[in-house]
Amino acid sequence: MSDPTAEDACRLTAAALATAAIGARRFTTGLQHFVYEVTLADGRTTVIRMTRPAERAVARNALRLSRQLRPLGVPLPEVLAADVEAEMPWMLLTRLPGVDLWEVVGSLPDASLRAIAGGVAAAQTIAGSTPSAGRYGFAPSPEAAPFASWAEVMVADLDRSRQRIAASGLFDLREVERLDGIRMKLARDFDALPATPFLHDTTTKNVIVSDAGTLSGIVDVDDLCFGDPRFVAALITVALRANGLREDYATYLMAAAGWTDDHVFRFYVAAFLLDFMSEHGQRFNGNERPSSPEARNRLLGLYRQALADL
Repeated sequence: MSDPTAEDACRLTAAALATAAIGARRFTTGLQHFVYEVTLADGRTTVIRMTRPAERAVARNALRLSRQLRPLGVPLPEVLAADVEAEMPWMLLTRLPGVDLWEVVGSLPDASLRAIAGGVAAAQTIAGSTPSAGRYGFAPSPEAAPFASWAEVMVADLDRSRQRIAASGLFDLREVERLDGIRMKLARDFDALPATPFLHDTTTKNVIVSDAGTLSGIVDVDDLCFGDPRFVAALITVALRANGLREDYATYLMAAAGWTDDHVFRFYVAAFLLDFMSEHGQRFNGNERPSSPEARNRLLGLYRQALADL
């Protein structure tokens, strides 16, 4: 079966809403799904998220988590229609007004960034109040979390980077081993962390900001992570740093959530820089950014600085 297209987006949306769809534009962020903004004949817009059949379980989980978290107050888009059992699983969602945070983070005033950070921190608090089974890692439910400790999650994270870097040959594997040595020294710190549920994908990509500079909502919650919620703040820090954007938002989120910047948090920053390095030379769903020597050298420099900060 071929990958979902704009024509599929229009066809499915028109059938679900019984309204003609006149065009679809693909969102160029995200490495797993095929997400389109669909314009209807009456001028409305909506969003359809289509998934490859092999990832049907992900679509099922996204629908279930939306039904769990949205009533609790997590600002997710309303599900207008869905068929996650179709040959091509899909969900039709309301179009949250605005753009991904990364598009405007450099131009928003501090007051707006602080307010957005506060809203995201509140959503994390809600997620953190949902059940945990004392297991760790990325999963759609507490019982399905794959690891017995947070330290194991860190091992798996570095192993993924190691495998990707080995496959592409674009970076020296000794860079991975340097961080792995630090990981082993921090094993007890990782083991002391509780399995707190958090929204790991609330980064600069999935936080939607309105034209007025306010939080419209959060998109693409396919699963949760169980462990240290600061992990997502480290990813945000790296996403901003790697793209040369101001890091204030990450600082405001840490403050709003009451999270601490310590040696464990700085390890996460280095690990995510390594993860960004490992994505070079990989193919995902067509949204991956092209690799260049300049981009790779810049990431390597940031990574080595992060190691020095540990």
